[in-house]
Amino acid sequence: MNRKLSFFISEKMKVSYIFAIALAMLMHLPVIKTYAQSPSSAVTPYDEYGLFLGAGYYNGEINPTAPMYNPKLCVGFNMRHVFNERLALSFQALRCKLEGSDKDFSSEYQKARNASFENEIIELSLHMEFNFLPLIPGDEYRCFTPYVSAGPGMAIGSFINEGLRFCIPFGVGVKYSPKKGFTLSAEWKYRKLFSDMLDGIPGDKYDMSFGDGAAKQKSFIDNDDWYSFIGVVFSFSPQRGKSTMCSAYN
Repeated sequence: MNRKLSFFISEKMKVSYIFAIALAMLMHLPVIKTYAQSPSSAVTPYDEYGLFLGAGYYNGEINPTAPMYNPKLCVGFNMRHVFNERLALSFQALRCKLEGSDKDFSSEYQKARNASFENEIIELSLHMEFNFLPLIPGDEYRCFTPYVSAGPGMAIGSFINEGLRFCIPFGVGVKYSPKKGFTLSAEWKYRKLFSDMLDGIPGDKYDMSFGDGAAKQKSFIDNDDWYSFIGVVFSFSPQRGKSTMCSAYN
């Protein structure tokens, strides 16, 4: 099969996967809302609005594996709809400048290649969150929980000949809600990016004279780049001061 045609089909399939995930999440929202409003739920639905503050870093041809490489400031907005004490859906809009340079590594191949990049990322993403423990704001014994999250997203950056790329954010975190109307979250989420051009290194920038070991730092169609954000979310609810427990539970 022609390489360009194969690449085109591969990209279309990836986009289809993203839309399938988003559609599945939207189709399940009525079921989630029904479950959230059932008598067994200790928390009635409410909304939170907050700020994200943290750091971002990248993994790719320049940095294949090192975590927290060259972290850069990341800021953004977070909106969360809490269905019940276990489930929530959050929307994030984040901005971060990611950087990398071969000069930061001891590899002889990277020293010879001497590549570097700066890419400012703006990301819009939707996350379904599941709390391992029931979270009830203001409850002395149920105001803390670890959680996992995942969903679809879009990354806007200076990708070569691309511009807008789809991504899948997923990760873990913890929530602490000591008072009604306030939640503090700490989270670490990776982004599976459907592009190998985050660092701007073309596929042909590769020298076989450095041996097979250098192949790990070659740009491949099926070896997409990744990036990650780690930080805290300060969230406040306009329903502050109102009870989030249903009368039946009380």
